[in-house]
Amino acid sequence: MKTMIVEKKTKPHEPIIIEGLPGLGSVGRIVAHEIIRSLKAKKIATLYSPTFPYYALVDSRGLVRLPRNEFYYWSNKTEGKEIVIITGDCQPKTSTGQYEVADMIIDYAIKYSARLIITVGGYSSANIDEGKVYGAATSIDLVKKLTELGVTVDRAGIPVVGISGLILGLAKPKRLNAICLLGETSGYTPDPKAAKRILTILVKLLGVEIDFTSIDSHILRMVDLESKIGQAEEKINLALKGEVERKSVSYIS
Repeated sequence: MKTMIVEKKTKPHEPIIIEGLPGLGSVGRIVAHEIIRSLKAKKIATLYSPTFPYYALVDSRGLVRLPRNEFYYWSNKTEGKEIVIITGDCQPKTSTGQYEVADMIIDYAIKYSARLIITVGGYSSANIDEGKVYGAATSIDLVKKLTELGVTVDRAGIPVVGISGLILGLAKPKRLNAICLLGETSGYTPDPKAAKRILTILVKLLGVEIDFTSIDSHILRMVDLESKIGQAEEKINLALKGEVERKSVSYIS
């Protein structure tokens, strides 16, 4: 088996490509899934690779399949807009595999004359109160565009790890327009808040409408979960403190 893209009949023409694979806080994957759901995008291709994790996934019917990345397509012929969204189960496990898959996505972009590639993901931060979105691009004009949209672009020297970064790095020498959007996140749990901040920017950048109902519900569930975890931790800490004090009193007496 080799890394390959299996395509269906639908072929895009000069699309904008959005890559959102699993990563920090699942930010990229959440963004991609929300766009696919909201635009009702249809699957047009599947990418398989021996560099993906070595397991088979089992669905609700008990059937198995290999890990994969999937390409979804949406178009508005009246406005001349075409979007391909790439998401999936995983990223490659090796650095060689990362380059291989990123290079194949670049070849796909060249094949269909992509106007712009957008990669999205999470940016690890200990302080996420400000909720910034960081960005980078392959040209000064695109950097200026990001700045106009409120994206922070002053993270010189900070590497963009994984497929999201490699796509930008490989796109530049091939003169492809590409940008990266990274939502600030702790990265410990799925972060729909960071994903929504990126989606808000994409709405302006792409000129499409995204229904935020689903992700807002996801945010409320995560807030509730975080609250319950915090309460549980507080109870444990109080119990431990009480146990320490009890032993201390017992020892003194």
